[in-house]
Amino acid sequence: MLRGAAAFLAGASGLALQSLLVSAGGLALGYGGSVAIGLALWLAAWAVGAFCSRRSWGAHAHAPLWIGTALLVVAPASVWAVLWAGSELAGRGSALLVAACALSVPAFLQGFFLPILARGTAQVGGLFALNLLGCFAGAYGIADGVVGEGGRLWAAATAGVAGLAAGLCALAAVRASSSASVAPRAHADQLSPVRAALVVGLAVAWMSALEWLLLRLGVLWFGGMQNALNVVLCASLLALALGAACLPPLVARRRHALPTLLCVCALGSLWPFVAAPALASLAQSPVFVRALVLCGPALLGFGAVIPLVHARVAASGDSGDRLARLLLHEAWGAVLGIPLVHFVVVPQFGLNGALALGLVFGATALWAAAGGRAVRLIVVPILLLAALATQLPTPARASAPLANPAFTLLSLREDREFAVAVVDDGRLGERTLLTDGFRAAGTGREYLYMEALGHLPLLLHPAPRRVAVLALGTGTTLGSVALHTEVERIDVLEISRAVVEAAPFFIEKNHGALSEGLPGLCADDDGVARVVVRLGDGRRSLATAPDTYDVITMEPLLPDSPFAVYLYTREFYAIARRALRAGGIVCQWVPPHALEPVTFDAVLRAFGGAFEWSGVWVFGTQVVLIGAAHEPELEAARWSGHDERLDSALQRLGLGSALEVAARWCGPAPEPDASARSLSDADPWIVYRPRRRGAALLLDLPQNLAQTDAVEHALPSDWCRDQRAGALHAAAGQRALRGARRAHAFAEAELRQAYAPESTAPEFDALLAAARRLLGDDPDLARFVDEVAFVAELQRGLAALGAGSDRVHAEAARRPLIAAAKLRPERADVHLYAAVALDRAGAEAIALEALKLALELCPGLARTNEARIARQLGLSAALEARAQAEITAR
Repeated sequence: MLRGAAAFLAGASGLALQSLLVSAGGLALGYGGSVAIGLALWLAAWAVGAFCSRRSWGAHAHAPLWIGTALLVVAPASVWAVLWAGSELAGRGSALLVAACALSVPAFLQGFFLPILARGTAQVGGLFALNLLGCFAGAYGIADGVVGEGGRLWAAATAGVAGLAAGLCALAAVRASSSASVAPRAHADQLSPVRAALVVGLAVAWMSALEWLLLRLGVLWFGGMQNALNVVLCASLLALALGAACLPPLVARRRHALPTLLCVCALGSLWPFVAAPALASLAQSPVFVRALVLCGPALLGFGAVIPLVHARVAASGDSGDRLARLLLHEAWGAVLGIPLVHFVVVPQFGLNGALALGLVFGATALWAAAGGRAVRLIVVPILLLAALATQLPTPARASAPLANPAFTLLSLREDREFAVAVVDDGRLGERTLLTDGFRAAGTGREYLYMEALGHLPLLLHPAPRRVAVLALGTGTTLGSVALHTEVERIDVLEISRAVVEAAPFFIEKNHGALSEGLPGLCADDDGVARVVVRLGDGRRSLATAPDTYDVITMEPLLPDSPFAVYLYTREFYAIARRALRAGGIVCQWVPPHALEPVTFDAVLRAFGGAFEWSGVWVFGTQVVLIGAAHEPELEAARWSGHDERLDSALQRLGLGSALEVAARWCGPAPEPDASARSLSDADPWIVYRPRRRGAALLLDLPQNLAQTDAVEHALPSDWCRDQRAGALHAAAGQRALRGARRAHAFAEAELRQAYAPESTAPEFDALLAAARRLLGDDPDLARFVDEVAFVAELQRGLAALGAGSDRVHAEAARRPLIAAAKLRPERADVHLYAAVALDRAGAEAIALEALKLALELCPGLARTNEARIARQLGLSAALEARAQAEITAR
C-alpha cells in the first residue's frame, strides 16, 4: 500500500513539474522548439536520476526522505528560475543555461523514486501503472487545476509537497519491506542486457514519435486551447497506465511475450490513420472520451514494455537495480525520438513521416527482442507498413476542420509548429488560412481590422522608419504597412515557416510584400528587399533587438490560448518596450467577440499598466490598443504626400484624416486593478478558465464593447485643435455607432436564447439614427448598416420558410432571401436558401440557376449542414439532382 502510494504521489509530483517547466520553458528557450527540447531534457535527466539511484547515496535508507525534501525546495525554485530567465534574461544565452538547469534538477531527483520502490518486489508493472495514474492526477489536478486557481508558483509548491509526501511514503515502504533481493524469474526468451537496452531505448523513441503525432492530431480534432492539450495528455497517460496494469499479467507467461507486445504496439501505431470515423461519430461526446478514443488504441501496448523487459532481462542484482539500469536507456530514446521528430521529420515529411519513423524504431526493437528469426516473419512486414505510411494521405486531412465539405483545400503544409492549410470556404465565399484547424485569418469582410493594425500606429508616429509585424497570418497587416513609403525596413516576426510559404495565396491582401520568397526573405542584409522574415518565437526575437523599432504591431493568436498568452502579459510588454526606439509605438489586437468579459478586462488592464500612455480604438467589432511612452501627436501632415493606393485604403477604413482617427478613439486602456487577478508569465490564469459553449458566447461581444465605453473620456486636448468641433461631433457619432453595434449584438443573443440583461441593452433604432445623423457617409457605418440589413433579410426569409410548407410562406421568404443573396453574392448558403424559396414558390427555372450558382461557389455544398437544413425546409431532390447533373455536364 505504501509503495503504491509513493509511486502515485511521485508520478503526480513529477508530471506536474514537467508540465509546469516545459510550458514555461518556452519563455527562456523560445516557443517553437521549446516543448521538444524541454521534454527530451526532462526525460533524459529523469532516466539519469533513475540510474544514479544505484549509487551508495541512492541506496541509503533515508534517501527517499532526502529526495522528497529536496523536491519541496527545488520545485518552486525551478519554476521561479525559468520565469525569471524568460523575463530578465530573455534572448541571452544565459537564459538557456538557467532553463536547462531548472528542468534537469527536479527531473533528476524524480528519477530516483521508481528504482527505490522496485527494490524487494517483482510487481514492477503495478508500480508503473500507479505511477502513471499519479501522472494523470498531476496533469489534471496540479498542472491544470491548481495553476488555474493560484498560478504557477502555487502549483509548483503543491508539486513539491506531493514530492515530499512521496518521499515519506517511500521511506516507510522501504523500512517495512523485506531487504531480500528479488531475482528475475527464468524465461526461455530471456534478453541480454544489450538487447534489453536496445528494446527500451527504441521503444521510448517510438512511443515519443507516436505521442507527438497524437498531440498534433488532438489539437486538430479538439482545438488548441489548454483544455484540449490537457485531455490529450491525460488520455495518453491513462492509456499507458491501463497497459502497464493489464497487459503484463495477460502475456507475461507466453514464450514470445515481448515480440507479441511489440506487434500489438505496431498495430496500434496505425490507429491514427483509421481513427477519423470513430472520432466523427463521437462529435457530441465529452472531449475526454474522444481523446481516449484517439490515444488509447495507439498507446495501450507501450505501457507494458518496460515491465515485460524488466521481467526478462538476464542481469544480476535486485529488482530495483535492474530497473535503474534499464531506465537509463530511456535517456537516449527520448533524445533520439522527440527532437528528431519535431525538428526534422515532421517539417520534411509531415505526420506520416513521424509515424513511419516510429515503425522503423519498432521494427528495430522487434529485431532486438526476437533475434534473427523475427526478421522475415515480423520485421520486414513492419518496415513495409512504414513505407506504406509515407504514401497514405496525412491523418491531419481527415480531422474535422480540414474535412469540412464546404472547404476546397488549396494547400496543406505540416511544419514543426502547425498544420497550415489554405482553403476556399465556399459557404462564406472567402479564402481562409487555417493553423491547426483554427481560422487564423482570411479574405472575408470581418478581417478588415487587420489593415487598421498596419495603418493606425504608423499614422500616429511622426516618422516610422523601421517596423516589426509580429504574426504574419495572410500578410494583411504587412501589406498595409508596406503601403507607407516612408517605412524603410519591415521585420516580419513569424514562428511558422509554413505560414510564410502560404503568403502567395493571399497576394491581394499582402500586396506581394513577400514576393521574394524563402529563403531570400530571411537574409538580413542582402539589400534585396525592405521586408525581412525572422522565423522563430516573436517574443524572443524582440528580446534580442533592443532599441530597434519605431512601431511594433501584432495580431497573435487568441490571448487565452496556451502559447499566445505570453504575448499579452506585462512581462512581454516590458520586452516590447525595450525593443522600441525613443518615441516608439506598440499596437496590439484584442478580440472582444472571443473572450469572456473577465478575460477581456484582464488583457486590457495588462496593456494599460505597461505604458505611460495607452489608447483604445474600435474598428468594426475589433479592439486595437496603442501604447507609447507619451501621447502621440496627431499631425495633419501625416496625411500629406500619400499615393493613390494608400489614400484609397485609408478612406475605405475611415482613417482618411486626423479627425477620423481621433473620432475613433474610445479612451485610455484601463489601469491594473489591485483587487483583480493580474495577467503575468507566472500566472497566465486566463488560459485555464473553463471553456464555455452555446448561445451564451454571443453575449461576450456586446458586454466587452460596453467596457470600452463604460466611461466617457474627453478627446486629448492637443488633437485636432483646428477642427475641435468637428472632431467632437464625429467622436459622438462613433460612440453612437458603437452603441448601435452593442444593441444589435444583444438582440442577436436574445434571438438565440442567450440571456441578455435588459439594463445593458441600449435602444438600437435611436442609436443608429444618431450615428447616421452625426457620421453621414462614414465607411464603418455603411458596412454596419449593410450587415444589419443582410442579417435581417436572411433571418426574415429563413423564418418564413420554417413557418410553413405552403406557397404563401414560400412567397414571403422569396423576396428577403433574394435581397440577402444580392447583399452577399459570394455566399453559397444564401443562394441555396434562396433556391429553396424560389422552388417552393413555383419559380423552378430561377431556383435552378440559384442552386447551380450555390454549387459552383461551394462544390461540396451538398454534404454540408446547410444542405441538410435546406432539405428540411423543402429543397426538392429532383431540383438538386438536376443542378448537379448540369454542372457535371459542363
